[in-house]
Amino acid sequence: MERFLRSRLAEEFHGSDSQFRPSLTISRQCGTGTSRLERPLVEYLDIADESAVHGWAGFDQSLIGKIIEGHKLPRSMEPYLADEAKFPVFETLEEALRLQPSKWTLFNYSAATIRTLCRMGNALVIGRAGNFVSSDLPNTFHVRLIGSPLKRIACVCDRFKITRADAEKLIDRTDRSRADFVKRYTGADIDDTQAYHLILNTDNLPDEVIVRIIGDSLIEWANEKDPSTKNRHPLPGSLS
Repeated sequence: MERFLRSRLAEEFHGSDSQFRPSLTISRQCGTGTSRLERPLVEYLDIADESAVHGWAGFDQSLIGKIIEGHKLPRSMEPYLADEAKFPVFETLEEALRLQPSKWTLFNYSAATIRTLCRMGNALVIGRAGNFVSSDLPNTFHVRLIGSPLKRIACVCDRFKITRADAEKLIDRTDRSRADFVKRYTGADIDDTQAYHLILNTDNLPDEVIVRIIGDSLIEWANEKDPSTKNRHPLPGSLS
């Protein structure tokens, strides 16, 4: 991801980036399997989107540690950061945004970083109200993953090895927390269907099919947005 960011920022600095590059945000209900889908989706887009010279990069919860490391915050703050902001301002991004850390809340860091990532293109952003803070960017495609409570409970039970009762509580708490986060910081409704280009029920679809639906939909949308692009195409065969 660091290589991706430095390469993309270097292109913009030298004025060599004039190509339409799509980005993707994913909002999801708890238990829809996003953690399993992120890497395969990035790999699929790496292959299918030949215009992505530096490939695609995914940005999710794993980057919280970068916030703590970059801003010298104590480890005890990690649980609060998980709730308040998902994306760090890497040194390269901070230079590009010209931000002063003392004057920005954690959410402002998150929102500004998401917008920068999406604007650069070829970025997959998961969660943190990404679709709402980037809703005005013409190159960004927004997806919402949903599923039935029964299927999502089974997924959470299997992933975390917990009881059905605990899984139900986790799903309810997580979904309410995400909805509250979106409402508090953007004033929007996370379930507003008009906030997404694609809403996908993952209940009875294999992971590979979900990846292809999202990836192919993004590519077709990008082609419509930029008809001059000839080198984006869905893959004809199955991925091994």
